[in-house]
Amino acid sequence: ETENFRQAEFIEVAIHNVTAALRDGAILVVLILFLFLGNVRTTFIMALAIPLSLVAGLLVLSLFGVTINTMTLGGLTIAIGVLVDDAIIDVENVFRRVRQNNARPAGQQRPFLGVVLDASNEIRPAMVFATVIIVMVFVPLLFLEGLEGRFFRPLGIAYILSILASLLVALTVTPALCKHLLGGRLGSDTHVDGPLLRLLKRLYEPSLRWSLRHRRFVLIGAAAATLAALWLGSTFGASFLPAFNEGTLTVFLMAPPGTSLSESDRLAHGVEARLSAIDGVLSVTRRTGRAERDEHAEPPSSSEIDVTIRPGNDPASVRAQIDRVLRDVPGVTTMIGQPIEHRLSHVLSGTPAALAISVFGDDLALLRQVAAEIELTLRSVPGARDIAANREVLVTSLPVRYRAADLAAAGLTPASAAEQLQQAVNGEVVAEVNHGARRMQVVVRLAEQERERVEQLAALQLRGLGGATVRLEEVADIGPERSSNLIARENAQRKAVVSCNVADGYNLADLVQAVRTRVDPIVQRAGCTVHYGGQFEAQQSAARTIYLAGAGVVLAMILLLQTSTGSLRAALLVMVNLPLGLIGGIAAIHLTESADPLGNTLALLGLSQRRFEPPVISIASLVGFVTLFGIAVRNGILLVNHYQHVMRVEGKPLDAAIVQGSLERLSPILMTALCAALGLIPLALAAGEPGSELLAPLAVVVLGGLISSTFLNLVVVPAGYALVFGAAPPAGTTPALRALAARARPPSTKGP
Repeated sequence: ETENFRQAEFIEVAIHNVTAALRDGAILVVLILFLFLGNVRTTFIMALAIPLSLVAGLLVLSLFGVTINTMTLGGLTIAIGVLVDDAIIDVENVFRRVRQNNARPAGQQRPFLGVVLDASNEIRPAMVFATVIIVMVFVPLLFLEGLEGRFFRPLGIAYILSILASLLVALTVTPALCKHLLGGRLGSDTHVDGPLLRLLKRLYEPSLRWSLRHRRFVLIGAAAATLAALWLGSTFGASFLPAFNEGTLTVFLMAPPGTSLSESDRLAHGVEARLSAIDGVLSVTRRTGRAERDEHAEPPSSSEIDVTIRPGNDPASVRAQIDRVLRDVPGVTTMIGQPIEHRLSHVLSGTPAALAISVFGDDLALLRQVAAEIELTLRSVPGARDIAANREVLVTSLPVRYRAADLAAAGLTPASAAEQLQQAVNGEVVAEVNHGARRMQVVVRLAEQERERVEQLAALQLRGLGGATVRLEEVADIGPERSSNLIARENAQRKAVVSCNVADGYNLADLVQAVRTRVDPIVQRAGCTVHYGGQFEAQQSAARTIYLAGAGVVLAMILLLQTSTGSLRAALLVMVNLPLGLIGGIAAIHLTESADPLGNTLALLGLSQRRFEPPVISIASLVGFVTLFGIAVRNGILLVNHYQHVMRVEGKPLDAAIVQGSLERLSPILMTALCAALGLIPLALAAGEPGSELLAPLAVVVLGGLISSTFLNLVVVPAGYALVFGAAPPAGTTPALRALAARARPPSTKGP
């Protein structure tokens, strides 16, 4: 059975996998909502936000002309757990306030509509500010350029639009549904909370009170954990994009320049036959050479073989067997990639490899020498594979130099003679044939067997103006001679390009650093200049954009938080969630990117003889941290704003307000965090599957960060708030200083 390579198959599988992750995430979110509240009506109100927000987001995407693809679906999948957050915050507060009102004696109960309205307004400012911040942290993705922008900008747009749609639903549809569905009896009149939430509060309250008693120890511990995470992150490597799993490997065969099409076809056919016999290979498709007018023209000496892997087989094992086959092919430069992956590299650097080293100089002979030395040196660099030098080399060419006097005697000009020679060798279009919807050109030229040897071209008949005919050799001198096989120029400078890929167990950033230490001295000694491009250059540019735009977003977040909380100290305290999220995100990368996390950790600490393999942070991981920071800050806003509400409206003192506020906000914080996390679990579990290559690293970072930021937020923020706003002035201070310290505390006037 013969099966041809189709790029569409990868796209179809990728979209199916992401759609399945979207479906599974929505189901998990609905289940967690019901487990926490134990009420069908509240679960229905919250869950309704998912389809309403998705439909609204898709409509806006359609209006902007954005297509449905893997990345837009990925943006919606990442947002699936966050879409219900605003509805959770609103419904949970309304539900709790209505139950509290129902638990009162009949004469003290307030009107139901007033309770719903007040409960919605109570948390609305914090909810709006938190959503605006979540949207704002995605702004840096809109400034990404190049290929990274093409990948992640649609994801950011889909995420932002769906989150804004969920806020609109929470401000309009959710309160209306609460009014119509939460009237009457809401479960037990004895308990305001469900059984699961009561259990969680019993477990949480002792740790909360302990953290308030040992607030300094808690904050020092959080700072130490953050520093440890930053140190661990400093050992990581970096790459542009995660490795794709396209299910197809592309094998490049580059015979010496000047190899004829028939010889190149014979050589590639032998390799093709051996590749077809590899266990786990479904099909092999080859093309040798590319047409001169092709957008990606290649000489006859180059072949590309697409090896499709049978589903269920290990790509790494198949690749290892391909390596063994290629090692037995002498005199041919080989390289292995994947169809989409190598095209991305071609767009970035003009080579199919991850790293392109461009050496610039004026002396062609010197460039050849330097490129050959670099190629030889890179073969001993750990982590470098598929090393190839795309330099100008001397090949045998066939120049034709016309003799002006002989041309004139035959009634020819250099232009007319060259035109006839071009028609004979390259052909001339003489007609077009319509075949259905296709139009095909009819080209006439010498038969292939008539233009194989120099003697045949020398005997080519040329016709002059008077009708006289002469042979080409009678009016021209015909080579052969040695000349350059290509013209490689950039910014009017000659260049030679040496390319290489990254071996398994290594990463692009560390490889570039190792290559620099070997290549820079060679280039400087020769008096040339060097530029490192390809995926490395794109990774540096994308990371720089995210860092710079992220710094601006952090400043804007602080200003918004100060407006929301009314205090710069409270705003900075909410921002503590950023390093708390960083702890889990970095730990998650270390665990998932290490083949053997325990062994790799021991190697890092110097307790093992094995080589430490640095986990890799890609641009997808950085986007994961962007997503994480917006979600993590929401939890801090909910806590701090509620502390202030309890002191201002209910007149509670600071310590009591912190305990009560933390316990009352436990439910929405855990629900929003769990929904966001569970919505991402299908993506994280799909790591390595087609379509999830860019989304799985993002999901892993968010999951790890949510775990650390959520649980640490529940003890660190209360301890920090108590320390910042509740520290008594030290003994011996003046009355003026004590008054100043008292004014620093939030107001605790009793409301109605």
